[in-house]
Amino acid sequence: MSSRGPRIALAAVALAAVSLGAGVLAPGALASPAQRGGGGRHAPVVVSATPDQRLDSAWRRFGNGGGGWRNQGGWAAADGTYSTRLPGGRIAWLFNDTFLGPVNPDESLPRGAGFVHNSIVLAGRDGLPQTTLTRGTHEKPESLVGPTPSKPPWDPGGTNDHWYWNADGIVDGGKLRLFELEQGPSDDPPPFNFKWVGTDIASFSHDLRSAKVTHSYDEGNVQWGVELIRHHGYIYIYGVEGVPFNKYMHIARARVGHLVERSWEFYTGSGWSTDPTASARVMDDIGSSYSVTPMNGYFVLTTSNATLGHEVYVATSPSPTGPFTNRKAVYTAPEGGGNIFAPYNIAAHPELSRRGELVISYNVNSAKIEDLYADINNNRARYLRIRFAR
Repeated sequence: MSSRGPRIALAAVALAAVSLGAGVLAPGALASPAQRGGGGRHAPVVVSATPDQRLDSAWRRFGNGGGGWRNQGGWAAADGTYSTRLPGGRIAWLFNDTFLGPVNPDESLPRGAGFVHNSIVLAGRDGLPQTTLTRGTHEKPESLVGPTPSKPPWDPGGTNDHWYWNADGIVDGGKLRLFELEQGPSDDPPPFNFKWVGTDIASFSHDLRSAKVTHSYDEGNVQWGVELIRHHGYIYIYGVEGVPFNKYMHIARARVGHLVERSWEFYTGSGWSTDPTASARVMDDIGSSYSVTPMNGYFVLTTSNATLGHEVYVATSPSPTGPFTNRKAVYTAPEGGGNIFAPYNIAAHPELSRRGELVISYNVNSAKIEDLYADINNNRARYLRIRFAR
């Protein structure tokens, strides 16, 4: 969500100059934990965070095998990596910049491989990938929403007027509603030659092949939709405000069934306002995408930091509006270092999580596009299974 990575150019990468301490900024008057959702229960405490080798291997096989397409030209790798359960129980994986196959036997990717700015991968109830969805045809695929590039804009000679990167999605009013962060070119050098210009919501047809795009809120420099959760008749919409060397959490909410309407309420730090410019900075030093997951009467935040360190952090709150406290680094991504960025754009997958645990993903990328063509695993998400004390 956030501006996605340099393939990629993460907007987050452009800020990767210093490391900052985390904090909660002026949350205002707060009710007791029992009044605000904790119900007197103990906050979840992490006891372990380990790679989910089953999911890592499943996506590696899927990408190397052609992404579910007979011509081997489907999903090869991507970032974004959001998920949501569809009516009927299947899971939709929501991706941003997507490289398409076929992948070479040594897991390199041909320089002329296909590329789209967003895609969906359909999975079964178990979350294991089955087939790639784009517009166009398997012979000439197009971005699922918005324009299709001739080549990535950070690739030499690549140009785009504007495009969409997916944020999170949720089923509301019987349709998959997917937040789309519109990007446009900037004067910065590659791979950071892009900027966020607005936020829309794509409402998909039942077959997920087409979508109606509706403009949403973009006041106040907040990119909304990096996380969506349903709670007590509302959809809570989490956003990111980016400033040099930092990123801030913002929170809004919409009545269930009314997500695409301009009738949201914005959290001010002590209450709710219909004025989007009244939205408060709830927490600092978060990633360009992060997750908030209801668990055992609490809300679990999983995030990286604002400046592309290598740690995954967990914090908890008795309320969906924070404060998120007891922040702790629970995992260090071994892929990070040199040209490689990891972790970024952390997303939780409660649909795949068992009781007492949370499955999350983080994206991997490189400042040099050659690293991705040489080994497409450098652009595939990694999955963790975080376990909590019972």
